[in-house]
Amino acid sequence: MKFYSILAILILPLFIDAQVLNIERERIKTDTTGWSGTGKLSLNLISNLEKFTEVGISAHVQYKTKRSLYLALSEYEIIKSQKDDFSNKGMQHFRYNYKLNRFLTLEAFTQAQFNKVLNLNFRGLAGTGLRAKVLGLDNFRIYSGLAYMFEYEEPKQDVKAEKNHRISSYVSITFKPGDNFTLVNTTYFQPRIDYFADNRLSNNLDIIFKISKQLSYAVAFEHLTDNLPLPDVPRVTYSLKNKLIFDFGK
Repeated sequence: MKFYSILAILILPLFIDAQVLNIERERIKTDTTGWSGTGKLSLNLISNLEKFTEVGISAHVQYKTKRSLYLALSEYEIIKSQKDDFSNKGMQHFRYNYKLNRFLTLEAFTQAQFNKVLNLNFRGLAGTGLRAKVLGLDNFRIYSGLAYMFEYEEPKQDVKAEKNHRISSYVSITFKPGDNFTLVNTTYFQPRIDYFADNRLSNNLDIIFKISKQLSYAVAFEHLTDNLPLPDVPRVTYSLKNKLIFDFGK
């Protein structure tokens, strides 16, 4: 696929934002220690509560030692609607992994985000848990995770802020038959500990095509069901995104 064809495809998707970060697709698998990272660029036409044009950039940097992994992820998107001036959303995520043995990894994470389009003025969370390697073949991998997280959520409107304790669990499958193609599917389930009916179920599918050593093209589909969403936000949301991924320091 030629580079200019990819640029043309980038402006086509229908998009509704999903709010749950899929950290599994952001991990860079490498057998060497040291620094690695990626940068991403996306351009989307959005149909949500209104119609928007969106330009997004993100950066991911990680540092790996023999048993530890430090990961930082930043995302920022500028959104312009037909009626209003610019709206925007952003997210900052930090994660630390410590490998206990061949199969178990201890994780700790914190995250801050906002999304004015979906009435989220601020959401902050922190948590810790375990990540398990179920299957670790070179071309086919399965991971699962179970964590506790504390979540502070402040809606955009005059609605009382909430402080919730949640379980965050996931199953992630990665299929990589060759160097030029990768498929990652991750399912998250995040219920409140004290009120199980308040839960989020999210499924994320990413298909990545390698163009060159530093450049890849990705298609990402996300589907989220939130049983108790923020005011004026649909219970079911989904997104279809096209992205260019730039690899560096790997």
